[in-house]
Formats: sequence, structure tokens, C-alpha cells
Amino acid sequence: MPINNERGIALLLVLWIITLLAVICAEFSWTMRTEISIATHFKEGEQAYYTAEAGINRAIIELMRSRNSKTRTIAQRGENLEEEEEEDRTWRPGAGPFSFEFEQGRCEVVVEDEGNKIGLNPYLRKNKSNPGNLKALLQEKVGLEGEKRDIVADSMIDWWDKDSNRTGVNGAEDDYYESLEPPYESRDANFPIIEELLLVRGIDEKIFYGATKNPEQKTTLTREELERILRGETIEEDPIEKLLEEDITDLEDLEDGLTGMQLGLSEIFSVGSGSSTFKVNVNTATLEQLMLLRGMDISTAREIIEERKQRNFESKTDRLTQYANYEVWKKDIKVGSRIATGFYRIVSTGYSADGRISRSISCNMRLTSNRCIITNWKAIN
Repeated sequence: MPINNERGIALLLVLWIITLLAVICAEFSWTMRTEISIATHFKEGEQAYYTAEAGINRAIIELMRSRNSKTRTIAQRGENLEEEEEEDRTWRPGAGPFSFEFEQGRCEVVVEDEGNKIGLNPYLRKNKSNPGNLKALLQEKVGLEGEKRDIVADSMIDWWDKDSNRTGVNGAEDDYYESLEPPYESRDANFPIIEELLLVRGIDEKIFYGATKNPEQKTTLTREELERILRGETIEEDPIEKLLEEDITDLEDLEDGLTGMQLGLSEIFSVGSGSSTFKVNVNTATLEQLMLLRGMDISTAREIIEERKQRNFESKTDRLTQYANYEVWKKDIKVGSRIATGFYRIVSTGYSADGRISRSISCNMRLTSNRCIITNWKAIN
């Protein structure tokens, strides 16, 4: 006998409708939360960017102020030595990073003296006919060897020179670059910005930035570091600092530990410097710039940086003679006690209020006696 009892159908329909409404509400709620999160991140990202821009402007003002201030010798300073030394170190290249609060965010600024680098264009001009010095520099400081070293050296010269003749057997002219996707032509003139080296045959980001500053370098996180990230905290670890904290007691072990921590082309060359030779100012040089000196080792460079935090060096013989291999690298240094007219690079990073979002700007500038000229402006992220 067929059963025609339809009791419970209405309840079943109601349950299905409630389930459907619950799914729709959950989807709507998730969409709204996502849109709110996107809007919040966009707003905080913009705030971080303009905080970084404020850092650039602050650095320019401080450099101009230091440039126009008078500096005095130790004898002239007298009793106010410590106070004036503290003032002299304010916003001095190589003494950062400098941090300050801005509105609801925070900003960190690093100032580098481009005069402590080798002028790329004059250096290529000097080594065009005989690139042996360039190849030796690439091998010693960048860590390139064999054919890879020759490709980079010859291609750098071919990108810069005006002729269409290949340098050596590893150079690259327009026919090589036009075969790439997308195709382009070599500059055949002076490099206008240092980043153009990334277009040259054989140069990748690791060679350009260096092993310690390669943006694509993979990082291994510990459990504690991962938990800090999940709590919204920032982790900033200097790979060189990490290396120095390791238990290295033997010089041979130290050299082995430094394997692969080579400099990048951007840390060696500058398009702002107009000299094919260089003199490193020990009062403003970064660790990487000090490492350009022949005979300089990383521990000595760190000691020099720590010493000048206490008081700037007054001359080549002021406390510098105590450091290792002084007789080797002393001819390539200079001792400047004030901000000089020249080229500088500023890297400013702005952070959101909670520190989870950051934006960075890189700026190259030329400082004259009465004004500042921006030569390059780049948003890094």
C-alpha cells in the first residue's frame, strides 16, 4: 500500500533554506572581511610609503645642515668634546641606521657616501683596452671565476663603449641582446644609473646586490622567529652580524665562514663618483665599503666602525695604526671630518603603526654647497 504521508516536508525545506542563508551570510561576511583587510593594508601601505618619503626629506635636511655646519679640531673643542662629537655623528653617512617616529608610524634611514665607491664609467674607460684589472676586481671582491668572470667583465665594457666590436671572446653587443625576449639594445654610452648593470649579459641579482643583500635570498626561520612573525613583530637580522656571533676561534675557520659572502656590484661601483680610483673615508664608509680596501678583513672593518662611534678619526695615524694590515690599506683611505660636497645614497624604510607593513625608497642625490639635486628615485617595494 503506497504511503502518501508528506509530514515533515515543510520542516526539511525550512532547514535547507536556513542552510542556504547561512552559507550566503558566511560568504558575505568573508567577502566583507577580505575587502576591509585589503583596504586597511592599502591604507597602511600608503602611509608607510609616505613615511619613507618623509625619511628621505629628513635625511636631505640633516645632510645640508651638517654640510653647512663648522667642525673644529679636538684642541678647539675643549671641554665640549663629547657633546660636539655626538652632534657630529648625527645623520653622518655610515653611522646609521637612523630611526625616528613619524605620525603613527616609524621610519629608518640609511645614508651612504657614494664617494667611497669606484666610479663605474671612468673605471670602464680606464680598463677598456686591458680589462685585466676589472676581472681581478670581480674575482677578488665579487667571487666570480673563469668564464663567468670574463663574460661579466667583457660585457660590461661592451655595454658602455660606443663601438660594435666585441671585447674578447665573451663580450656582448646588440646582436646578443636583440635575440632575447623581450629584445633590447646595449647602451653604448655611460651608465646613467647603477641598476642598468642588471641588463648586462651575465649579471643577475645575486651578482648585482651581493650574497648578503640579494632580494631573492632564501631565509630559514626558527620556531621562535615564526612565532614572532605571527604576533606581528618584525625580524631584521644582519647575516654578517649572525656570522660574527658564531663560535669562530681560528682564522682559517673565519675565512671558511665568509665563503660566499661576497660584495655586489652595487656595493663596489657608483655612477655618481667621477674617479676610476677611490679613496675610502674611514669616518663615513659602510662595512661593505671598508671591505673594498686591499688587505682589509671583516673583523677589522667592524672594529673600525665601532671605534668611530666613540669618536671620529682625526687623521690617518689617529688610532688606525693599531689595526691589522694597516700598512697595506692606509694608502687607499682618507679621513674626512665633515659632510663634503658629493654624491650620496639614501635608503628610507617606513613602517605602519604595528610594524607589519613596510615600504622602502632608494634615492641618489648630489649635494652641493647650497642645494641638493636628486639624480635617481626608486620605490624598492
